[in-house]
Amino acid sequence: MVVEFKELKYKGKRAFEKLVMTTDFKRIPKFFAADEACFLYLTKGSFQFRTPTSVVTYSKNEAMLAKCGDYFIEEPPVHEKSNETISAIGAFFNPEAVKELFDVDLSLSHFTQNFDVIKVNIQPLINAFISSIDFLLDNPAVADENLVRNKLKELLILLSKSENAASVNEFVSSLFVPFEYNFSEVIQKNLYTNLSLDELAKLCHCSLATFKRKFRAHYNESPARYISTKKLEKAVQLLQTRSMAIADIAYDCGFETIPNFNKAFKKQFGKSPGEYRLSQLDNDLSR
Repeated sequence: MVVEFKELKYKGKRAFEKLVMTTDFKRIPKFFAADEACFLYLTKGSFQFRTPTSVVTYSKNEAMLAKCGDYFIEEPPVHEKSNETISAIGAFFNPEAVKELFDVDLSLSHFTQNFDVIKVNIQPLINAFISSIDFLLDNPAVADENLVRNKLKELLILLSKSENAASVNEFVSSLFVPFEYNFSEVIQKNLYTNLSLDELAKLCHCSLATFKRKFRAHYNESPARYISTKKLEKAVQLLQTRSMAIADIAYDCGFETIPNFNKAFKKQFGKSPGEYRLSQLDNDLSR
């Protein structure tokens, strides 16, 4: 994966960025810090953004607002993958910088945003704003620190209006209040993915060791065994659908490759998926 970028900083930290990256990746960690919030406008291509409980696809001319948290960027679905590169203009909201911009206590927020990541309405005002940032990124000599500061403040005001916040102070404070997830919900929402245990632990905001302990406490079983069993149970159900290709079943159940699926299935049931499907067909015909 090749990444090219231009950036503007405020008080030594990245404030705005123009990013170009190739699409030869499957999943990478988000590219903003754990305590930062992020606004991103996609100017080319598409990608998927995985939160602990959902996956949102972003395409050209769409914008994302993400609260602080743990997320992954993933390749787009096959039907969306029409470009070899992704390009975007981003803004990064560091809590210390935002606190200074608005003189606000970030620990106090009465504006509840019931989301972790959303698509932002790109109204004319925000469109015009993006054009101005694009110009400054291409002409950094024009963008002194005072101008960058004002642009950060302007964007946050525009976003607060877009989200119908009662005040900009309440809006910016809410960006740094992490969304609360239920541990079991995160597990169930990601059962049939190809996430590694390390990646699943990150979505649960845990170290791997803590994740394994917490998982066993909830399910009385190791995560590897529980998840594998659930994937294979779903595979058995899908094999009853004779029109569905085995490769598609492997993908839908979250196996990385067809050989991995075949190996796991045969270990559990003593037959390959194809053999299992044929045996079920023979049973149906003999009734």
